Amino acid sequence: GGLESARRAEQRLARLAGERDALDRQERADEDVRVEAETWLDGWEETRAALQARIESAQEAAGRADQLAVQREPARLRLAAARLRDQLAGDTDSSAEAVARAREQSLRARARWLDVKERRLNGIAAELAAQLTDGDPCAVCGATEHPAPARKDAGHVDREAEEAALTASQRAEERLAEAERGLGVVREALAAATAEAGGLQTSRLAEAADELERRYALARRDASALHAAHEESRRAEAEHERRTAARQQAAVRTAARVGHRERLDGEQAALEAELAEARGRAASVAERAAQLERRVALLTDAVDSARDAEDSARRLKEADARLADAAFRAGFDTPRAAADALLDDAGHRDLQRRLDAWQSEEAAVRTVLAEADTAAAAHRP
Repeated sequence: GGLESARRAEQRLARLAGERDALDRQERADEDVRVEAETWLDGWEETRAALQARIESAQEAAGRADQLAVQREPARLRLAAARLRDQLAGDTDSSAEAVARAREQSLRARARWLDVKERRLNGIAAELAAQLTDGDPCAVCGATEHPAPARKDAGHVDREAEEAALTASQRAEERLAEAERGLGVVREALAAATAEAGGLQTSRLAEAADELERRYALARRDASALHAAHEESRRAEAEHERRTAARQQAAVRTAARVGHRERLDGEQAALEAELAEARGRAASVAERAAQLERRVALLTDAVDSARDAEDSARRLKEADARLADAAFRAGFDTPRAAADALLDDAGHRDLQRRLDAWQSEEAAVRTVLAEADTAAAAHRP
């Protein structure tokens, strides 16, 4: 029973060693988790600040983009007005030249018409004078004498020619009026464009508009990183929570292993004490069992020898009793007296030696039989 318990203790001790190894592996794994988590968490504040800075920068860029977007349309309008102003400036010159030409043409047409009209009036007087006769009153002045009536010349103008000159003059005036209206429209548009352009040169307005577009595109590009920055910040926060939880769980497992390790240490100490007692000086329970088995074999042989010695002693006692009885019947007080009478000195010494040897063997057998292991072995089948 003791050896079987020792074997179980030895097996349990081997399993304890395996459990201790498993605890050590878990300890190292949790230590790796803890170190990795703490290394990552040590840089968390810097990481979070950098991510927050990215978010704020993108938000500021979005604000700038909104402000620049408001400025873009007025800048485009001013640039368009400046370009229109430059175009209208050329159109104004052209329109002014057209008005000057139309005015000159109108003046020439009017002068021609007046000349034709005057010639027509003169022609009318000649026509009336041709109808005068001496003694008849003049249809114009009523005079009856006509000393110097008007005469038709080579450039006589009739009504149709006068009306044609008048029509040409009127058309010239209409063209002049239309040219002046066109010039007025152009000048009005030029004034409006000049006012909207702000009196700045077109090249400067173009440069300002280009710079505004560049800044707007840059702000839009920077603002487009806002979503990615928010996503990266969300992932970083999740990673921070995961790392923090991993560190806490590793610490909890480490604390739990302390109690488990203490229980294993206590059980191991008890088992080692039990095994030390069971093994004795042997290196293992198996070696101790082999020693005990050899001892049992020796004890078994000793028991067999003891049984044989006991049988011999019993038979010797029986023989001694018979010898004493025979000596008594022969008239001797003791077997020794009979032996002294019958045996010579050599025979007597041999008999004494045999008796001493038997007594020594009997004492040794009784000593062996007194041991607990021998007694237990003696009762085995």
